[in-house]
Amino acid sequence: MSTHSMEQALYDISTAPPNAQRFKENPRAFLSAYALEREEELIILEMNVAEMIRRSLNPMLAMRAFQSVEGRDQMPEYLRRIQGT
Repeated sequence: MSTHSMEQALYDISTAPPNAQRFKENPRAFLSAYALEREEELIILEMNVAEMIRRSLNPMLAMRAFQSVEGRDQMPEYLRRIQGT
């Protein structure tokens, strides 16, 4: 498991709107720049924020990446996902 690589990908998605757009347009191509295991890639592709947090990724970073991809208006969905419902 590479917490650093996952956090770097999430950071890049959440700090630059062009990166978030590139991720939305072709997520696998975007993530290919990072040293991620297949399982880690799937966690990011699915925006599985509960698993990100379970793996000790920065919770604020997970939330910011989620908002960058899904939209700020999706906070209820974010909360649902971290609760695992």
